[in-house]
Amino acid sequence: MTFFSQTTRADLSRFFQRQPNIFLARYLPRSLYRKYLSMMGFYYYGINTDERKSISQSLNHVLGEKLSAFKFFYLKVKTYLGIFDHYCEKMINAHKSLVGMMNYLNRSVSVSGARMLRQASQRGCILVTGHFGGVEYIPLFLAANNFRPSIILRFKTNTLKQALVKKSSAVDLELIDADSPNVVFKALNAINKGRILITLCDEIRDWRPSKKERISLFGQPLPKDRTLDILYRRAKAPVYFGLIHRSKNHYDLSVQPLADGVEDISLSEASWKRMEYYIRQYPYQWYQWPNFYTEVQKYSMELAWNEA
Repeated sequence: MTFFSQTTRADLSRFFQRQPNIFLARYLPRSLYRKYLSMMGFYYYGINTDERKSISQSLNHVLGEKLSAFKFFYLKVKTYLGIFDHYCEKMINAHKSLVGMMNYLNRSVSVSGARMLRQASQRGCILVTGHFGGVEYIPLFLAANNFRPSIILRFKTNTLKQALVKKSSAVDLELIDADSPNVVFKALNAINKGRILITLCDEIRDWRPSKKERISLFGQPLPKDRTLDILYRRAKAPVYFGLIHRSKNHYDLSVQPLADGVEDISLSEASWKRMEYYIRQYPYQWYQWPNFYTEVQKYSMELAWNEA
């Protein structure tokens, strides 16, 4: 891909995580910083036409046939704003002061299903979520309320990793690097210690595809991810599904039971069905659209090749 200048030679995540933006995240009011990142985000997509087209392809692949041209344009704009909100939340979560963030989250986040989750967490459980709404706030919010969370995640930059490691060391929040050795062992160990293991179900690029079993993604059959099913069978722990919905100046974390740790289900399939329902309800709150169409096409070609 060709960019107009060296200053934008990065993906959107790294583009937003440059040092000037980190500095502004620490000191600007949230509302002003959000407007600033939105402006920078529209600039980024304005000069990166391939990435802009990829978002349109993804939205059209899933929702385009059901929308008029005007509604599709409106959805695209809201999707861009949702992506920028996500990075705003990522940046202030990492770089604002810990005390300030904990106070902000306790004022701004409400939760349903908290009692159920707390009871299950006493012996360890899994909380499945996705790249949706204010997901960046879930680990710190749970830690601030003594839920003892652990989360499997990847770091795009060392600066982000250092900021989150420093912050998590001051609270009971365990970060498990998805690129480190023995990730499954670390995850199981967290559950066995009575912690809440947070993991995401919609990182399609990092799925471990099954050779035989299929899953329906928006009506298209694709190889099913084996990771969650392996984790569920080994952990034998209750599983909950949680998403944090972003509204104006507030966040609603909804936690629902998904599996009891004993019943024989495909956790991968059950998680994605729940995820897909919310994506269809609030498509602008899901920020995997930039990569979704490309990943689906890749999986489709692999499936056709294997079955040929």
